[in-house]
Amino acid sequence: MATSVKTKKKAVKGTAKSAKKGKGKVAPKPKGKSTPKGKASAKKAVTPKAKKKVTAPKQTAKKPVKAKPKAPARKPAAKTAPAKRAAPASKAAASPPKPPAPAKKRGTSSPASKAPVLSREFLTEIASCIRKAVVPLVRAAKGREILGSATSGDATFQLDKVAERALLNFLRDAHLPVAFYSEDAGYTTFTSAQPQHLLVVDPVDGSRAAKSGFESCVVSVASTRVIERPRMADVDNGIVMEILGPRTFYAQRGKGARIYMSDAIKKPKLSRNTNLELVSWSMTVPARPAELIFPTAAKLIDLTSLKGGFFACNSTSYSLTRLLTNQLDACVDFANRFLRDIPESVEDQFINAGRGIVLGIAPYDIAASHLIAKEAGCYITDAYGASLEDVLLLDSSVANHRSLIAASNKELHEKLMSFFDIRIQQFEQLLARRTQQAVTNNK
Repeated sequence: MATSVKTKKKAVKGTAKSAKKGKGKVAPKPKGKSTPKGKASAKKAVTPKAKKKVTAPKQTAKKPVKAKPKAPARKPAAKTAPAKRAAPASKAAASPPKPPAPAKKRGTSSPASKAPVLSREFLTEIASCIRKAVVPLVRAAKGREILGSATSGDATFQLDKVAERALLNFLRDAHLPVAFYSEDAGYTTFTSAQPQHLLVVDPVDGSRAAKSGFESCVVSVASTRVIERPRMADVDNGIVMEILGPRTFYAQRGKGARIYMSDAIKKPKLSRNTNLELVSWSMTVPARPAELIFPTAAKLIDLTSLKGGFFACNSTSYSLTRLLTNQLDACVDFANRFLRDIPESVEDQFINAGRGIVLGIAPYDIAASHLIAKEAGCYITDAYGASLEDVLLLDSSVANHRSLIAASNKELHEKLMSFFDIRIQQFEQLLARRTQQAVTNNK
């Protein structure tokens, strides 16, 4: 399953260069818009055909009427319409996620789009089942053995396999029209009928913390309908459950977020702090080149480490949910912007940090926590200031990775955006000069 470093470098270089032009908007807009046009053209072709049969006797009786020459001109349009409708389905089937069923289910007329939202209780049952399976390993700091690689290329620990198995067994026994996409299993379904719901699951977000017995690990489950090329904006509801802690975070789109602790329900409590010197924040670090991210963030780390607080993070979902508990003011992961802006200067560093692969924020990492934080009132964008709503849910490729700047209030988000935008540009200019100097010296 592993690809060579050389091949990966070429893939990263290509995708990163194209991403640079789009300033972070790598994922193209879905081409499913051609389907409605196909339907519209089909309707236009059918209507005249029906009229022809009704008026045929009158037209034959009146010789001056030239109905027959017009009718054949419309027939080719009716024949070509189905070809236009079939094109999007074939393109969707060739996309990286590859689940065939979702590719055929796009639009409000599909049964899946009319299906009711999965209940919070059902999502809680899934998360609780996974949590129960992995808690003994986390408490004993076990499950560290590396057994393989996930769809994103990330390392799969024994603890991850235990969690994945618990998820598979639960959904197999549920006998519901539900498909799911997870870090290790990819796209899977156990139903012979057409799935109506799609779960995007990260059984253990924060595996490195979990295998070491730390608390910064969670179970993440997001739910959407089975549609073509689902995006972050299509997530209906989501749940993030602490593995060692008592809290469960839940949100349904348009209905806000809540925190559940045993029988108690609490509202999110967001920090109002806007003073950078007092900011408590985290930065995601696994497989992000330390030589890039720490020099870029160095001034903010120095500014906040005494009166605020800086924390290295292994779980983005854990960090995002800490905004709701007022434990953190912000969390960031800006590494991907370097890869998009100057791939020729940094791709080797990313590959080395990832031990032969490029890692970043995959959609399953934040599918649930992104919705929960947004519904709670947090401000979240990528490192360019763009929304994450267009991120494809079933694509874990490097081209679909994004950066992240999240804050508990708008003013703080703007200050962090300004700080990192300036620092990233300064560091990129420095790297460009170094690259140019190296080229000159080699001549």
